[in-house]
Amino acid sequence: MILDKILRQFIEVAMFKNVSHAANKLCLSQPTLTHNMKKLEENLGVQLLVRTSTGVKTTEYGDLLLEQAQMMQRIYENTLSKLAIIKARQVQSLRMGTGHAWWHMFVRDSFNTYRTLHSIVNIHIDQGNHLRLMDLLLGGDIDLFIGHEIQGLNSRAGITFVPLFSVTDSLFVRRGHPLGNNVIDPFQLQDYPCVELTPDEGRFQHMVEDMQPKRLARNQMHLEDRVIWSTNSMMAAIDMVNDSDAIMLSYPTCMADYFARYGIIPLQTTQQSPRYNVGFYMMREKMDAAHVVQMQALMQEHLARVSHLLV
Repeated sequence: MILDKILRQFIEVAMFKNVSHAANKLCLSQPTLTHNMKKLEENLGVQLLVRTSTGVKTTEYGDLLLEQAQMMQRIYENTLSKLAIIKARQVQSLRMGTGHAWWHMFVRDSFNTYRTLHSIVNIHIDQGNHLRLMDLLLGGDIDLFIGHEIQGLNSRAGITFVPLFSVTDSLFVRRGHPLGNNVIDPFQLQDYPCVELTPDEGRFQHMVEDMQPKRLARNQMHLEDRVIWSTNSMMAAIDMVNDSDAIMLSYPTCMADYFARYGIIPLQTTQQSPRYNVGFYMMREKMDAAHVVQMQALMQEHLARVSHLLV
């Protein structure tokens, strides 16, 4: 409810106890304000103000109206404040996705900066495989995500990919693993279980027009003949590797320092990893949304601070 402007004027007159001073604050002429006070009294059918030698004072009716009008004013202003908060949440609330590696490398710091800038808004972070995040993006459940470029993505999806950097992958094992101190040929891996962190899920593969490159990569690792433990949890994958002789399948080499905290090291292999692009994925119609643009800028800012680690 919008507080009536004449009621607001009455509050000022009653507080100043002077029509002239109230008129100056309200940027009104004194005759206009006097006319409005008389009109208010006529509408209510009671006398609210009486003249004094120094200005005006409120009657018993005026005292009651002042008390109630001030209460209404506080309720109104509090309502406006809450409406502003809701509006800000709708405009700046953020829903985004990221791979586990990028959360650790720079997205976490970007999130902390964003929540500091927008302390009243809701933020949701989804972590996982890039095909799962793409499904969330297409379904409108997130506004953007950062992940590996999806080769063969359906061109009709209405998605924009903005590349940021490229990385190589490594295989990881626990410190003290039988293969840990050697340069390994791929065939030497066949006798050990594999750990897949956030593997592709079959229900999302319809989004990719050509799965052949991934099938070839899996065939080169002879995965069909090996024991595979898979999980979507970073900490579960770390435990699996540390508690066994399992080999964590290709994961960004830039995570070596992170894994080292848990006694996990990269394997040296004779087969060099190709470079993979990593970047933002967004729906084209949301590219210019203020919260999407701002989060991209924050991630690029924090990314610049760790770019020397992204090998």
